[in-house]
Amino acid sequence: MTAQPATNEVISALNALYQGTSLEGREQANAWLEQFQKTTQAWTTADAILGSAELGLEPKLFAAQTLRNKIISDFGELGELGALSLRDSVVAHLRAARRGPQPLITQLCLALADLAVQLEAWTDPFGDMTRTFLSDPESVSCLLEFLAVLPEEALNERIILTPDFYAQRSSTLLTQRAGDLIQLLVQCLQQRDLKADAHTRVLVCFTSWLKNGEITLMMIQATPLIELSFAALKAEDSAVFETAVDAVCGIIFETQVDRDDDPNVVQAKEAAVEQQLVAQLTAVAALMRADAHVADGDEERIQGYCRVFTEAGEAWMYRIVHNIGVFEPLVAALVDCMRFENLDVI
Repeated sequence: MTAQPATNEVISALNALYQGTSLEGREQANAWLEQFQKTTQAWTTADAILGSAELGLEPKLFAAQTLRNKIISDFGELGELGALSLRDSVVAHLRAARRGPQPLITQLCLALADLAVQLEAWTDPFGDMTRTFLSDPESVSCLLEFLAVLPEEALNERIILTPDFYAQRSSTLLTQRAGDLIQLLVQCLQQRDLKADAHTRVLVCFTSWLKNGEITLMMIQATPLIELSFAALKAEDSAVFETAVDAVCGIIFETQVDRDDDPNVVQAKEAAVEQQLVAQLTAVAALMRADAHVADGDEERIQGYCRVFTEAGEAWMYRIVHNIGVFEPLVAALVDCMRFENLDVI
């Protein structure tokens, strides 16, 4: 089977699946496509579909999803040279798709992240992707999307790795690059020629690495990323708000003092809490009380605010008890949270 006939068969099956009027025909098309994804021919056919200028979003999304699934399930079929060649091809497809649509960008970035996690010969994914996409304002969103999904794919349970290889690869991809990531995100915040949603994408990327445990308070204390996270709690968009909640909770978690912390680190954490975060949370409490979504009983919004104040209460309980004057606004916010009528929230 050559690439072109296979491509035509895939397009025909997709048309039958999405546009067919017969239930039996759609089920047959779906079964055929599922079987096709398991073949070795699927590698080249999916790549050909993604490289076609004539085909639309549906076949390209299918092709990107096919490559991602095969990278996870059938990575061994590629060999090192084949995997490196596929990487170059997917990067080219991502550059071509830099203006969107977003679902295609996301699927291509997931495929690249799954390659990065498994392909030891790809020695510097962070640096390579940064050099490829950072210089073009239209491409920066692709870079941020790749970096946002990378920590998540490193924990993808469908990717089977030995413990030693996972530890080595996780260190190469994430731990050794966390400082570089912070510099990159700050640089993106300072660029004025990026797309309007750039700050949101920076927040999503930052939150992903923060939740993965790669970022410490010391790395971000003197950056605008803390301010960005708190400011995003004002967003009307529920997805942005939820991401901001995750970010703020992650920042608060990083302020907890561990037994093994250096005295200078302990002092810096305490200063961050009392000089910066308490004031930020006082403003969040005022925002919660004035939020129209809260007044209307928006359960997800209410739960988001409660998560933030509960995280702070649990992280700083000892400090609150011994210095109630400083933390009184936080205690008042927790009391407000307990006044909500929704028992699930409470």
